[in-house]
Amino acid sequence: MKIGEFAKKHEVTVDTVRHYISEGLLTPLRKNTQYDFSEIDNQVMDTILLLKSMNFKLEEMRGYLLFQSMYSGNVLACLGGFRKIFEEKLNENKRIIRELQIMNERIEKHLEACNVKEISRGVPLSMLPDLVCPDCGKVLTLDDAVISHNEVMEGKLVCLDCGRTYYIRYGMMMDEIMEMPQVNEEVVGAPEGYLEQNDENYIIKIRHLYQKTAEIAEENAAQAHNILIDGGSVTIINSAVFMRTPPEAKLFIRSNENMIPVKMYMEEIIPKNTLFYMGDIENAPFQVPMDYGFLEDYDVDVFQKGCFRTYKQFAPGAKISCFKVLVPEKSEKLADEEKFLRDMKALGFQKKDEYRTGKILIKKESIDMDIFKKEKDMEMEYVIFNMEKV
Repeated sequence: MKIGEFAKKHEVTVDTVRHYISEGLLTPLRKNTQYDFSEIDNQVMDTILLLKSMNFKLEEMRGYLLFQSMYSGNVLACLGGFRKIFEEKLNENKRIIRELQIMNERIEKHLEACNVKEISRGVPLSMLPDLVCPDCGKVLTLDDAVISHNEVMEGKLVCLDCGRTYYIRYGMMMDEIMEMPQVNEEVVGAPEGYLEQNDENYIIKIRHLYQKTAEIAEENAAQAHNILIDGGSVTIINSAVFMRTPPEAKLFIRSNENMIPVKMYMEEIIPKNTLFYMGDIENAPFQVPMDYGFLEDYDVDVFQKGCFRTYKQFAPGAKISCFKVLVPEKSEKLADEEKFLRDMKALGFQKKDEYRTGKILIKKESIDMDIFKKEKDMEMEYVIFNMEKV
């Protein structure tokens, strides 16, 4: 029997048969330059496949197969002399089954936790005194509140003098009511979608950016009491700032975009004194001087509004880090580096140093390309400029 017919008979590939021959498990005779498989080879192959189905490794089969091929054609005729290795394999398989059961229980618990996404963090009661009406400067009054663990989950903050109202929904402040997205579809599926949109090389460079952001935040926010994260277009690196800020600092997070999915993903790492606010920076209800800021939306604001507005009350000597996207070719949508530095200088910030990722190719399908028309892949460079209030 030739090798192709032999492989087909046992429903394996020719390469598999050749591998077993190279391992010395099959020893067919040769006729001229071709293998000639006998009935003994068929019996040995049957035994190999049977032992594989029992979870035997090739090396574990060797002695048994040699003995069988020399002394008997019956697959299990030699069991008596090799009973111990079968008993050991049986015990090993039982151990593997127990381990797999434990693994499956862990997976089931993880899947259950992933499917249940609930808002558990709110606006800390301790931060309410920091919230004032931007129109008349009066302290805001809490109304219709639902409170859990000293945090406001639902309610309103109202200025009793001028009537300005902020809403608290899903543990976040808003200058207008926003609704929760479809949690299971939009929120739970977001990470997988991001990985599908970008290749591995891009993801690795984003991870380096994430790690560097964490280092920058830890260094610049080390002595800060009040910290601002302004903008939501680069939410993937927000957690890097969260985890490296001083534990007793107050963290104010502001964005025009719907931050509910981001908050849900990051609630486990959000510092205890954290306030999420969705609305225009001009309407921000917090009036405390910030010691450190991480600013993300310069490019988006310049593109959409024609100018960049930032929080007005940075303390003298405050440090800020600004995320900026640079493209080698001239872009109608992104301001270049010189304009960015001029704009920041006009706002009272002087550049101290910078971190650059180097050029990265971004796929047109990526959500990171949302500001563009997504007509083609683009080469970009991400930069974090560290500045100081002068």
